[in-house]
Amino acid sequence: MSQQQPDLATMRRLRPLQQFSDEQLQTLANQLQIQQARKKDILVELDCSEEFSLFVLHGDITLTARDGAVKQLSFSAGDELNPVAQLRPSIFRVAASGPLEYLRIDKNYLNEFARQTETGDEDISVHMIETEQEMNPLAVHLYQDLMTDNISLPSLPEVALKIQAVFRDENVDADRLAEVILTDPAITSKLIRVANSPVYSGVAATETLQAAIVRLGMQTTYQQVMAYAVNELFNSQSPKIAQRMERVATHSRKVAAISRVLAQSSGLFDKEQAMLAGLVHDLGVIVIVEYLQKHSEQMDDEDRIEQTIRLMRPQITGMLMRKWNFAQDMITVAEECEDWFRNPGDEADLCDLVLVAQYHSLMGSSEMQQMPPINKIPAMTKLNMGPQESIELIRQSNRKLAEIEKMLG
Repeated sequence: MSQQQPDLATMRRLRPLQQFSDEQLQTLANQLQIQQARKKDILVELDCSEEFSLFVLHGDITLTARDGAVKQLSFSAGDELNPVAQLRPSIFRVAASGPLEYLRIDKNYLNEFARQTETGDEDISVHMIETEQEMNPLAVHLYQDLMTDNISLPSLPEVALKIQAVFRDENVDADRLAEVILTDPAITSKLIRVANSPVYSGVAATETLQAAIVRLGMQTTYQQVMAYAVNELFNSQSPKIAQRMERVATHSRKVAAISRVLAQSSGLFDKEQAMLAGLVHDLGVIVIVEYLQKHSEQMDDEDRIEQTIRLMRPQITGMLMRKWNFAQDMITVAEECEDWFRNPGDEADLCDLVLVAQYHSLMGSSEMQQMPPINKIPAMTKLNMGPQESIELIRQSNRKLAEIEKMLG
């Protein structure tokens, strides 16, 4: 079947691209082709790791999960469109339920396009990457072991599980909460230190757990217990991977601190929940690094390690969040907080907040070369502040950020 370039009206339907001007969108459209599919054509394979965004312009699709669960989606001409089945490796097989038209845009290409439009380069000559690099065999083995339950995902400490159970009781009070926490001296000590930290400190020092809970409040106490449980996972017994674990922990605490500051400034989110979301957003890396330790012959191949982490982190972190009974908004953070062009709605969600925090945490690093300009990120426009305002907020909050990171550590 013949293909044609999308027109400007079609490009305007793609929600992640609404930060681009008409001229920029037309330039991008000139390098894309609308593709057609027939009934039963596969648009995304199960376990696919190719980094692209799929937009169905009109028609019906069927999403089939590994366990056989099926979901139907319909798209009409004129609808605003979000990408379909973004998570990689894909947890769905996406098939056409009938004739349809779609666009497939490589994520690396889109990031590069955004950077070039930001610099005002009039000669934009970015080429589509049609296929992913040869599949990383380490990532394949990891995924297969994950799907066949040959990898044990870590569990929350017993006291954290008990705290979750207590909070399911609507009549929970501070005394009952303290009774459970006191069974773990390490968490008890941690909460008292947190209550006396510059982030929460009052006029007088807090010396008992009950007083710490009163100062922090019930919800903050819960968030801090979960944060403590998360931090425990970063403590590796292996000197070989301890340095990498510490890098992950340092990055996670930085994102957590920035998330808290952004939440407080924007007034859109609970700052404690935002901090915990930032802390857990990369937890899947711990599982991956522990797995890599068992394949010591691969540990010296830094490029392969980074590719494996990039491919597998979202799904494994999401699986951890589900195992630990975290809410759906936290699962979404885990799975989508590095999808710079995600744009599920007009109002900011928790993932938008952590995504912006993640962006700020990477400013000045080598990873900036793979990221779009901050003013092209849809999430940035939803936080009641502009890019420069957020940059200035982070700059002015250096002391507060340091205090939060120290507390979390």
